[in-house]
Amino acid sequence: MAILVILVASIIFSNLLSKTYNKEMISLNDKINYTPVEKDKKELKGIEHASEPEEDYYHYRSEAHINTIIEDLTVPETEEAITISPSIAIVIDDLGYEINVAEKMMNLDFPVSLSILPFLQYSEYIAEEGYKMNKEIMLHIPMEAKNSSANPGPGAIKSNMSEEDIRQTVRNCFDSLPHISGMNNHMGSKITENEEIMQYILGEMKAIDSELFFVDSKTTQNSVACKIAREMEINSMERTVFLDNEDDMEYIKGQMEELKKMAYKKGKVIAIGHDRINTYYVLKRVVPEIIREGIKIVPVSVLFRDNL
Repeated sequence: MAILVILVASIIFSNLLSKTYNKEMISLNDKINYTPVEKDKKELKGIEHASEPEEDYYHYRSEAHINTIIEDLTVPETEEAITISPSIAIVIDDLGYEINVAEKMMNLDFPVSLSILPFLQYSEYIAEEGYKMNKEIMLHIPMEAKNSSANPGPGAIKSNMSEEDIRQTVRNCFDSLPHISGMNNHMGSKITENEEIMQYILGEMKAIDSELFFVDSKTTQNSVACKIAREMEINSMERTVFLDNEDDMEYIKGQMEELKKMAYKKGKVIAIGHDRINTYYVLKRVVPEIIREGIKIVPVSVLFRDNL
């Protein structure tokens, strides 16, 4: 009898355990497969919609953070990209023939370097007035072109001149204008390919003032002028872009865009434009936009400062 009672009690206890286990498993499955009723859906709706943007936001922020790290670790292609903010110097060539456009150029609200031909009607006036307007003054020294029939104008350096004549001509050109900070060549494709003549010209310029700089207008791809200047420890650079080989405003605007690209790539660049009304209009309109983008517009002499 006692054995029978124990057996019945065991069966009852076993059933109770089984029911508890099954109930817990059903509850767990319900949680896993749970589909909320309408009331629950309303309560969860706000939570679901609030969480989605948050997930997207943090995902976006993390991607941006990674991109920032990558940018910080990226080594620029050139040292200039690290140490130099983009700077553009604009040289206006061929000044001295007329006064109307020249006065507009010297009244621009940003720096331009005025490169003036010697011995012309308005040459000295433009140098004096431009200097008063805080514009940098340059000598636009005439030189013989490969096409020897082309006339560079008065005071030109010719390939058939003696060393003494070349040096005296350079000195005469400098003496004809006040306030000169540097010079660049007017025409001169024949002269700037000649190492010996360039040594005479640059040697005389350095003798006049060792602080003067030289800009190679780069009228020929075979120019040695900048190389000679650097060998003589003269501050020198080559022209980067000609702005107005075509006297057309749309063309000049396109050249300004090219100039901007080169400024970001090289750090320091020189543009050469000419004494033309279309060039003036484009500069007046476009340069303020370039300045707002963070590119500096400076006189040529500033490009040679180490801390630029």
